[in-house]
Amino acid sequence: MEKSELAEFSASLIQRFPLVNDHPDIAGLLRDPEILQCLGEALSAEYAHADITKVVAAEARGPVLGALVAKFLHAGLVLIRKDGRNHPGSDIKITSGETWNGLEVEFQSRSFDLGQRDRVLIVDDWATTGNTIRAAKEFIIQSGSTYVGASVIVNKAETSTLEDLGIRWLVKFDDLI
Repeated sequence: MEKSELAEFSASLIQRFPLVNDHPDIAGLLRDPEILQCLGEALSAEYAHADITKVVAAEARGPVLGALVAKFLHAGLVLIRKDGRNHPGSDIKITSGETWNGLEVEFQSRSFDLGQRDRVLIVDDWATTGNTIRAAKEFIIQSGSTYVGASVIVNKAETSTLEDLGIRWLVKFDDLI
């Protein structure tokens, strides 16, 4: 997807993004077949030539979006699950800083899902505090892989968080409300 096509798609998202109780609704966005068909390419546009080998995605909606991006980039998908969920072989636990709801989240993953040769992109629906992405990045670093960046649909994060984590986004929260 060229930059002009990406800008056009992002503008379309702003116009078509459903709101529920005056809040942007990712589930409603995924319901739109035209948007769903383009999300993988749009979320990976900035990384199309970055030789990504794995996409890391944290629960809950990250794995849905991560699968779309991994398919487009011809990469593998690695899941990071919230603690207490079934994740056979999980041997890494990472606790995030406070997330959007003010709570820390403990995530679990598996050391054998990434290797030293992997170049990894994190995909999620939102960036707010950046702490879920930071936790996923820590897992990537512990695995000896290369963190390339992160891609999200909605940016509601501080500029310093975006820069620190190399987060790219499709739309800004303030443009949706």
